[in-house]
Amino acid sequence: MKKLKTCRSCGSGELMLFLSLGRIPFTSILSAHQLAIPEERGSLEVAFCQRCSLVQLAGDTLENPPAAPLPWAESLLETLPNSHRIGPQTVAVALEGSNPLQLQEIAQAGARVFYLEPHPERARAASSKGIHIREEPFNRSYVKALLEEGLRAAVILANQLPTYYSDLNSLFESLAALLDPEGVVVLELPYVRALLEARQFAQFAHHRLHYFSVHALHQLASRHGLRAVALEELNTGHLRYFLGKNQPAETLVDRYLKKEQQLGLTDSIYYLEFASHIAAIREALVALLTELRARGRRVAAFGASTHGMVLLNYAGLGHEVIDFVVDRDVNTQGRFLAGVHIPIHGTKKLLEARPDYLLLLDHLPDEIPPVLEAYLQAGGKFVVATPHPEILKSPIQQSGR
Repeated sequence: MKKLKTCRSCGSGELMLFLSLGRIPFTSILSAHQLAIPEERGSLEVAFCQRCSLVQLAGDTLENPPAAPLPWAESLLETLPNSHRIGPQTVAVALEGSNPLQLQEIAQAGARVFYLEPHPERARAASSKGIHIREEPFNRSYVKALLEEGLRAAVILANQLPTYYSDLNSLFESLAALLDPEGVVVLELPYVRALLEARQFAQFAHHRLHYFSVHALHQLASRHGLRAVALEELNTGHLRYFLGKNQPAETLVDRYLKKEQQLGLTDSIYYLEFASHIAAIREALVALLTELRARGRRVAAFGASTHGMVLLNYAGLGHEVIDFVVDRDVNTQGRFLAGVHIPIHGTKKLLEARPDYLLLLDHLPDEIPPVLEAYLQAGGKFVVATPHPEILKSPIQQSGR
């Protein structure tokens, strides 16, 4: 772990720390026997580079945390630029954390797919689906070995890797070296503008080092002879980027760049204002929940996610305010949320305990689970923290967020 002194993209020392969320645990979930063991925590601090606009963690960071696969996969073939349609001669290289469903889709279209996945469990899972695996990390030396084999990629699936990879310039240098002159690199990155506008501060987490605007990605990519030639908005607050070398850029890319400048995403003032909003959210959320408890109301929470853990630790909301957390993942049930040590139960606990209020730590899916419908019908109420703390009058409010 080390503190950041210079920007990981442009190397500038013009970093402005704009948000400090306190000392947050590095893990999200604890078992019962881990409760007695001191937790490893680090300062969760976020900085803005005033030269290249990259938002990045600046506190106690992990060196190259493993890239997490996205839990969903939107079709890629339908949105590839016309000049990059997949065919029998296409060589596609996928990097660690790629979604096996996307790899299957590309392979079924006839491409030769090489999946570089250094994590054995993920490699085995992908191999079981018939995907050709090489348990190797993506770096300069392995790219050199691939080039010596005569491999050049028409498509590189890097997906979320720039979010996690600490040496961004090494990564993009390697991408550019492996990419065919007319090829395309595909990235699927959380869009920092969407995060900031929704005030989703708890999306900042130790395992995610970088948060890109289109401007910040443009600055990084152009340094290595790459540029965004197309963009696609995904339904999850992510943008899908298509990076190329020589291809003309679609007009949407320029529209995004201009809009970011108009909104102030390239200016430090925007981020300082965001931080002031977050401080106000914390104060208002603590006031709301402590008032409910003072009136004898019972409060639980929904969603044992990393960002739920970050939110509760930042706000200092522990078991004295929130009785328990419910989660649909059986792997978290019977455990505890790190830092605040709130017990995690299955969702049926809601109907057994019937808390008066349920703090939503995760966004609800488009279709509300039956157990939450039953909870509402029994008189329960939802509480949200962002974009401002409030008690929802109906679940429709949440689905529109």
